[in-house]
Order: sequence, then C-alpha cells, then structure tokens
Amino acid sequence: MLKKLFLGLLALIVVVGLSGFAYITVNKSPLLFETSVAGIYNTAPRLIDPQSEVVTNDGKIVGFADSYDTFAWIGIPFAQPPVGELRWKAPQPSKPWDTTLQATEYGKPCIQLAGPLSGVDGEQGQVVGDEDCLSLNVWAPKTALANKKPLANKKLPVMYWIHGGGNDSGTGSLFQGHHLAGQKDVIVVTINYRVGMLGWFSHDAIRESASNLEDASGNFGTLDIIHGLKWVRQNIAEFGGDPGNVTIFGESAGGRNVYSMLASPLARGLFHRAIAQSGTPDTTLLTLAEDFDDNKLIEPVSGLKNSSNGLISLVLSDLDSSLSKDQVRQKIAAIESQELMATLRNVTPEKLMTLAVDNGGSGYIQIARVLRDGYVLPKTSTLELFNSVDNYNSVPLMLGTNRDENKLFMARNPRYIDNLFGVLPRPKNKAYYNRVSEYVSDNWKAGAVDEPAKIISKTNAPDVFAYRFDWDESPSNLLVDLPTLIGAAHALEINFVFGDFEGGVAMGPLLDKTNAPGRKELSLSMMDYWAAFAHNGEPGKGFSGQQPDWSAWSQSGANVMLLDTNADGGRRMQEVRDNVADIKAKLAVDTIVTDQRERCEAYAALFLHGYQSSDFWNPAEYSKLGCDAYPAGEFRNS
Repeated sequence: MLKKLFLGLLALIVVVGLSGFAYITVNKSPLLFETSVAGIYNTAPRLIDPQSEVVTNDGKIVGFADSYDTFAWIGIPFAQPPVGELRWKAPQPSKPWDTTLQATEYGKPCIQLAGPLSGVDGEQGQVVGDEDCLSLNVWAPKTALANKKPLANKKLPVMYWIHGGGNDSGTGSLFQGHHLAGQKDVIVVTINYRVGMLGWFSHDAIRESASNLEDASGNFGTLDIIHGLKWVRQNIAEFGGDPGNVTIFGESAGGRNVYSMLASPLARGLFHRAIAQSGTPDTTLLTLAEDFDDNKLIEPVSGLKNSSNGLISLVLSDLDSSLSKDQVRQKIAAIESQELMATLRNVTPEKLMTLAVDNGGSGYIQIARVLRDGYVLPKTSTLELFNSVDNYNSVPLMLGTNRDENKLFMARNPRYIDNLFGVLPRPKNKAYYNRVSEYVSDNWKAGAVDEPAKIISKTNAPDVFAYRFDWDESPSNLLVDLPTLIGAAHALEINFVFGDFEGGVAMGPLLDKTNAPGRKELSLSMMDYWAAFAHNGEPGKGFSGQQPDWSAWSQSGANVMLLDTNADGGRRMQEVRDNVADIKAKLAVDTIVTDQRERCEAYAALFLHGYQSSDFWNPAEYSKLGCDAYPAGEFRNS
C-alpha cells in the first residue's frame, strides 16, 4: 500500500503540467525535450441556456451558463476540417449552418501522441485526437451580451489564448476562461490549432503543387492561429467583445506563437497587445525542416530526424519495403509533386505518426515548427525585426518566464536524480542540480525577455513589461523537497493567470492547505495585472488599481516585476538582468560544470539546439571554449 502511495505521488510530481522545451539529458546525452501540458480534459455534458444565443457570420450559436456569472460557447468550428485535399493547406472559412449550433461540447484535440505529459487521454504513444479539430471556445460575462448592440458604448477587451505543448501537442480546452472573464470584465477565447507534422510541413512538393503562397508556406499551424484571429475580428462583437482591442497570450510554445504573430505580416491589425509567457522569438530555418538527417556532425544545421524528406522517405519505404535508401531518395527526386502529395494525403495520420521517429517513447516527435518561409514568416530572425517598428506588428508587450523553468524537466532525469525507495526523487548533487537549472532557466529568460526587450526598448515601439514568476511554496518534508526539486517550474504560472487550481494543469502534490491562501492571493493579483494589460495596454496597478505599480522595462534600474506571495516578498519591481553574453562568460569559467565535454554539450544545447536562443550560436566561441573535439551536431539528435 505504501509503495502504491509513493508511486502515485511520483506520478503526480512528474505529470505536473508542462509545455515547451528544456535542456535535459538522457543516457548522458543532452536533448531538447519538448513536452505538453497535462491536466483535465472536461467532456461532461452541459445544459443549453437560451439567453446565450448569438448570431455569427456562420449562423446562430447557443451556449450554456458557466461559473463566475458567465456564458460559455465551446467547440465552435472556425475553419473547415483540414482533411483530405485540405491537409497541409491553409485553413479555409467554415461553412455556414442552417440550424442553431449547440456549443456545449469541446472540439476534439488535434492529432498528437498521448504520453504522460500530453494533456490528452490515451495510452503512452497512442495516436489521439482528430484532423477535424479547428475549433475555439468563448467565455463572456453574462452582462456582456447587452453590449453586442451596434450602438452599445462598452465593448469588452478580448483575451485570445494560444495553448502550449511544444507545437507538438496540447489543446485549447485545457484551461477554462470563466474566472478571468467573469471577474475581470474580459472576453476569453481559446483555440485549437494543428500541431506537429500536420501543423508545420515544408517541402518542394508542397510549394510546387500549391495554388497560393499560404498553401506553399508550410506554416499551417501558424495560419490556423491567424485564421482564428480573423474569426474574432468578424464575430466577437456579437459576444460583447471589442474587435479593436484583442490581446493575444500564450505560454511556452504558445508564447513562441505569440512572437510569430508579432513577426507575421498576415497577422497585422488582428491584435493590439501581446503577452508571451515563457515563449521565445526563435523561428526555424528551412534546412532543419527539409534536409535529410545524415548525421553531419560538423555541420549542425542539417535536417532534423523527422525532416520532411526524412518523413517522406519513411512513408515510401513503408509502401515498398524492397526499395533501398538510395532508391527511395531517387524516387523523391523524380516523382511529380502532385503525385507525391496525393500519396502523402492518402496516408492516415496514425500511420504518419507511428512512422516518425519518437524520442525515446516520450510522446514527443522532433519536427521543425514556426518556419522561415518568407511569406507567412520572414526569412530573417524575429530578433532582427525588432530593430525597427516598421518590420513587425509593434504593440505593447508583456514578457516573462518562471525562475526555475527547467527544474521540473530535470526532476525525472536519472542524470540528476536518485529515487529513494525506487520512487521518491532526490537530487544527486543539490549544488550541481541548481546550477544546471540556473543555466537553462536564466538562458530561457535571456532569450524570451531580456534580449528582445533590450532591442525593442531602444526604438520608438510601445512599452515592454517584464516579469519573473517566483512561486515555490510547494510542500517539503523528509521524503520529498519539492521547493528544491520543482521550485518555480515551467508552466506553473498558467493556473495563477486563469485563477483555476482545480482544472487546467494538474499541480497535484504542489498544493496543500498551507499554501492555499498565498497562491490564491498571488493568483488574484496576476489576474488583475493581466486584465489591466488587456484593458489599457499596461499592467500598472492592476485592473482593481490596488496592486503594486508595474513599470515598463528600462535599460537601467528596476526592470522586472517579481511575482510572489506576500510571505515571500510579494509583487515588487526589481533589477534582474539575464544576458546571453554573461551566461556564456559564466559557463567558460564555471567550477561546478568541470567536465569539458559536458561544458561543450551545455554550450551547444543552450545556444544552438535550443529554441530559446539559437540566434546566439557562435562557432568561433565554441572553438575558443575548447570544443573542437566535440562537433556540435552530435549533441542535437543524440
């Protein structure tokens, strides 16, 4: 019985929700391990409320009464199902319906692999979800429907949530928007978008067979997010929302997608503020997305394991096992583009997913996302765009990370962890554990917050507001020291933003009666700031006007709002700067990271293979660090 309790506790610790990348090591080889949010996927039936009826461009919709005096409409299709001939094409407008749509059940999540961190029900490695998945959900205060009349004075700000999951998994149904909407006078929209290889897939055959530049781009998940914003612009006034005041916000991969909206010319005018939580501005070179992975150890930008050419090779080999590797490549080069795409579209999603190379049964398939195609997203890096407000969609920004982003990934890694009684994790070396987490987490903040903010604040762009989430008041006892093991880990802030500790991310053993008052107090404060930003373009003193004043990023002095409970310092502005140059200098002389190969691994993982800051890779620095004996390419696909 005791062992079962230990196992249950460990499972909850490990499955505390996550979404994004982290530098971890498996079998002494570093990986960029991408995970997704784990939590509650609520499919319970709901009773229709006739007073919730609205009329969209596609037809009438009726929803239901939800908590916090809100109406909710869930599972609304915002595009045609991207199936058959529409697979790997830009989203198409949804077809109108004649009868009233009963929006009381969530749409299906998009195709992905189930796993301990996928956030969707299913057995480990099972293909779950559906290609017909492009739906969104809306929450509004009940009073907002009185504001939908054309002459109504008060239209509410819209907060458009882009879920995380590494752009490989996740669903917009995980977080409920009722608390934020009902208590802070906003409209909350959450969406599904295509993920993984069905969301991002770039190849000559796609370009050559496409009838327009959107179809040719390979950025189908990005286009889904843009299409959802177009739906909001056309329809949100019917729900009492203001299409001229839309805040996009997302965490991890969702935050990365927020940055992609800043960069995309196609998203111009569709949003007016942006919040990137633990997301970075990195976009992916087409070489990574398309080239064969030939294990070119000297050339670190050869294709990923599941590059488009790599996946096509696996499909053709599966269809004809007699073909040699060279014959498969010859066939790819010779086949007509239309024929190749027809072949690929005839393969089921389940087959595509199972053919792809999974990273160690993790439920994560390494594939390129957020692509520099030159139309949906520029060929240049997003950081370069920030040098001029004319180059991107310049709006007020809120940027932030969690203090210990990487700890929860490390907490299940045998390189750093021993398990007491076989189930209770403890760091092997506490100082080393904290140092590795510090490198990754600080670098995450540098790439996600400091480096973009430094560039943007030197231009005449709107203000940038920065935060760091520091809550680490999870329980500690003789068995498990969660504040050290988990700390203020990746994705833990999302529940605070949505004001939901029952649904959403499964925080499990991190919650107890002792920390309940503090976390509720912090959550209400964060909701206040986020809502104020949506209303006014700055967090200031919060929607209530009662919070400590949150000032804009500055090049000197206090630049970051630290978010913590009153018992642990509270909310306060402080100077906290994390620069890539400083992190590199620290790594070069570190006395805790002493193994030379490990030092080179860390440099490659932090500045080349990580999505956080690949803009900061410098081969001359790598050589000067003494890494010529360790080609950087060998650390990517190990």
